[in-house]
Amino acid sequence: MAPVLLLVLLGLVRLGSAEPVDLKKLQAALQDLQVERREMSLRLDMAERELKRVKETPKVAFAASLGGNGLVKATSGNKNLVYTDLLTNVGGAYNANTGEFTTPIRGVYYIRFTANAPSNFPMSAVLYKNNNHIELIAHEQPGGEGSDTASNGAALMLEKGDKLKMMLWTNTQIWDNSNHHSTFSGFLLFSMVDDPPKEFDAEAEMKTLEVSLMQLQAENRGILERLNSTESELKTMRDVPKVAFAVSLGGNGLVKATSGSKTLIYKDVMTNIGQAYNSETGEFTAPIRGVYYIRFTANAPSNFPMSAVLYKNNNLIELIAHEQPGGEGSDTASNGAALMLEKGDKLKMMLWTNTQIWDNSNHHSTFSGFLLFPQ
Repeated sequence: MAPVLLLVLLGLVRLGSAEPVDLKKLQAALQDLQVERREMSLRLDMAERELKRVKETPKVAFAASLGGNGLVKATSGNKNLVYTDLLTNVGGAYNANTGEFTTPIRGVYYIRFTANAPSNFPMSAVLYKNNNHIELIAHEQPGGEGSDTASNGAALMLEKGDKLKMMLWTNTQIWDNSNHHSTFSGFLLFSMVDDPPKEFDAEAEMKTLEVSLMQLQAENRGILERLNSTESELKTMRDVPKVAFAVSLGGNGLVKATSGSKTLIYKDVMTNIGQAYNSETGEFTAPIRGVYYIRFTANAPSNFPMSAVLYKNNNLIELIAHEQPGGEGSDTASNGAALMLEKGDKLKMMLWTNTQIWDNSNHHSTFSGFLLFPQ
């Protein structure tokens, strides 16, 4: 029953009208208001808890390179790898002084790393959790002349305070320089700290018939305003554009650069949600400011140097996959990281002069990425 009619009925009762008042109708109308209030309160409670969870989930993404300019070798015991060249550290969970990533919240994290080294000596990069548990490894035996690149990665369930670090096993080596061959990166996919939903206490919400209908209406209006505001804020958060692309060089053979660097145009589009990748120019343009996960894989015969180099805005080398000749056969190398990009930043892949890359319709050499979160 409409609140106006309820007020009229109450007025008749209070003025002592001679006409009989249907108290059952009055009681039913009041119960309708209380039901409406309970339903809005329940929706508000759920919306506010979801908004609180979203707001309290930290944004976490890091990417670091060993840096330096040369070889790191372990000949008398395992050695901590400290990646000092920071590319991204949203949330500040990676410590460039110790090489440790400390999880700020319980959740599922995507962690990956790439290792590069000359192939004349064993190579390793080993991910440890809390100093004693091997999670993932990249390890290569000697293969003669040339260089090797190996990568690994996985989605890991981690508790708050877990520490991840990379180790170099004894009698192995790893190499890097300012072009970021050997990298360590990760990001939070989602938290796992949701509180169980609270049961709605119907008895506590029930009001007696003596409670003022005017007060109940005012409370309902207040709840509705809060509900609309909360749901509007949640909608804004959910309206972040969906951006993901995955492309392959395609074609059927070798691409070689012998007289200067060459832009690699990945024409075989597998995914392009948000249309941020341009298959005519080979460029990915960031549609909003945020942290993006970018990765690439390169394949080529191992009788000639191979490269695939990620550039930002035409002049900044972000990541590289590069192999020296290693005789007969073929090589595959990949790299990837979570990168902080401004709206309009452009990423593209380059083939350095005197190097090559190969692909066919089976997608050996790929370039892909997606938006992790806006900033």
